Amino acid sequence: MKHVTRQLFSIVFLFILLTLSTNVLAQSLKLPAIISDHMLLQRNFPCPIWGIASPNQQVTATIAGQTHTTKANSEGQWRINLNPITDKGPFKLTIKTGDKSITINDVITGENWLASGQSNMEWSVKRSNNAEQELKNAQYPDIRIFTVTKQIRHNKTFDFKGQWHSVTPDSIPNFSAVAYFFGRKLHKDLNTPVGLIHASWGGTPAQAWISYHAMKKNPRLNKFIKNYPTESKKWADVVATYEANKPQYDIINARVKNQENTEGVTKGYHKPDFDDSDWKTTRLPVKFSQLHENPDINGILWLRTTIKIPTNFRNKKIKLRLGIIDDYDMAYANGKLIGQSGTETIGVSRKRRVYMIPASINNKPNLTIAVRVLDNQRTGGFISKSNDINIQYADTKIDIAKRPWKYKFGHTFTKEIYGRFPRFLRNSTSGAYNGMIDPISPYAIKGALWYQGESNSGDAKYYQALLTSLITSWREKWDQPQNAKNFPFLIVQLTNFRSPSDKYQKHSWCELREAQRLTSLAVPNTNLAVIIDIGNAKDIHPHNKQDVGLRLAYLALADTYNKPITPAGPLFTHQTINRNNSITLHFKYADTIKPLSGDKLSGFFISSDGKKFVSANATINPDNTVTVSHPNVKKPRVVAYGYASNPQKINLTNDTNIPASPFLSSN
Repeated sequence: MKHVTRQLFSIVFLFILLTLSTNVLAQSLKLPAIISDHMLLQRNFPCPIWGIASPNQQVTATIAGQTHTTKANSEGQWRINLNPITDKGPFKLTIKTGDKSITINDVITGENWLASGQSNMEWSVKRSNNAEQELKNAQYPDIRIFTVTKQIRHNKTFDFKGQWHSVTPDSIPNFSAVAYFFGRKLHKDLNTPVGLIHASWGGTPAQAWISYHAMKKNPRLNKFIKNYPTESKKWADVVATYEANKPQYDIINARVKNQENTEGVTKGYHKPDFDDSDWKTTRLPVKFSQLHENPDINGILWLRTTIKIPTNFRNKKIKLRLGIIDDYDMAYANGKLIGQSGTETIGVSRKRRVYMIPASINNKPNLTIAVRVLDNQRTGGFISKSNDINIQYADTKIDIAKRPWKYKFGHTFTKEIYGRFPRFLRNSTSGAYNGMIDPISPYAIKGALWYQGESNSGDAKYYQALLTSLITSWREKWDQPQNAKNFPFLIVQLTNFRSPSDKYQKHSWCELREAQRLTSLAVPNTNLAVIIDIGNAKDIHPHNKQDVGLRLAYLALADTYNKPITPAGPLFTHQTINRNNSITLHFKYADTIKPLSGDKLSGFFISSDGKKFVSANATINPDNTVTVSHPNVKKPRVVAYGYASNPQKINLTNDTNIPASPFLSSN
């Protein structure tokens, strides 16, 4: 009997063990997020498919009448290269092991482009010009979009998040506007599906997007990697700690948003009849650190005051001026929300809050104003002077800063608790590359778009080396067949920004633009989208992303897809110094060179020493070169064109009417 019992136990134990083993194996087949439903494969191209299985397990992939089999290596990694597919589809891709099968539905083929960079590439469609109409018209089932979720890594990683979508009004609002407008133009002109893979992160420098090993090859980049072996281990630990605490951070983040259904609103903090007798009293302006015993406090602060309204103000539409508030706010008058400034507000940290109180709300002898202030880093609160805080009707203002304001903290936390991803980590060398580029690098693409540079303007002298390293290392990493190894790499040059100038400036933005131009000329199959005319002097994030996308598309259509168009404005290549104290300038795309306005060129400067520049005379020659001179400059050596942070009076163009790139000729 004991023998039977023991035997029965052994059978049950073996059954459980086999069940557990099968479950482990069933979970062993894993695909990266980019190989998923609605994906777009690069047409006419051997497309890699890869993933994880049990070590030495056989893996089979089937699609469009072709079947491939391989074996996972000792670490469970496997890769299959699909044969080129010429038909559009849709197809089903099935991947099998001995115990599991995954089917990827609605797979089509077309042209895949990767879009990367910092905030101007990340800038969404919903925040761009004409957003309402753009979203309404976004119905393109054959444009497929994929956003790589932001993550920093300093070790080899397989996992990343993202999901393919067709373009619809629901899927496109938060997608990269530049990438979308680029892809839409290609889709229409080529009459083919287009895939757009978006991997960017606001504020990141170029070195965050380059592998450590690539930078190690260039001694000029040593400053970015000299401490990498030690620092990368520390960075990896910080990432692990952050992600371990992320559920707690997410709870906090969910509370600290501008949203109408808040705890304070539920309790009636914004209503005129709310009893605030137990609240403390202060006056404006005031910061969180002045009201709380912990000077590093962040969170939500409610303030309210009630004003007796003069007769001449009553039943009138009046302005509520609150000055600049750090970081975000929601303002109420007599219990009604009249305005707010949150993450969606451009330049919110510099914006003076001016909200209109309708006459229909301002119809009582007293006016109760309540403000919910949200601060999520450093010290928040009202930071303008008291004379910026008032109510106004016509030319009459009533000071409301010096009167008593009742206040109460609705929610508080310290910077140690709040889960803002550390800036130093976001900017860390190779972090974005390891987390967002390396994991997708086998995926077949046609080319790449790059809109970045603002965060490197302080180190512009290194930028050509950085960008060259980035381009060459990405191409090597993708390891595409030799005939496509140098995939097109299209660079968006920095736009015009800051104070306008019609003079020569030695400015970091000019130096970085020049590094971008020089890279585009030196690295094969690389080109430059010039946007020096469509920026915003007061906003580093200009909203006209449509033209940025179009100018990138013109480059691709001409150079990659061989369409008979001029892809860009004139691009300076080299100069000839003449004996008659003049310099002749040579350009790409110069067949139809002309002034954009007027009959004379302007914006050129000339120098004999590369330091002191004077405004120059510029003449277009019959061979489409430009000769530059000045009667007082003998033995000239250098020409500058549009060399200012926000250059004025530059008018060199061609039949595209796209401006020529600013430049500084060699000296």
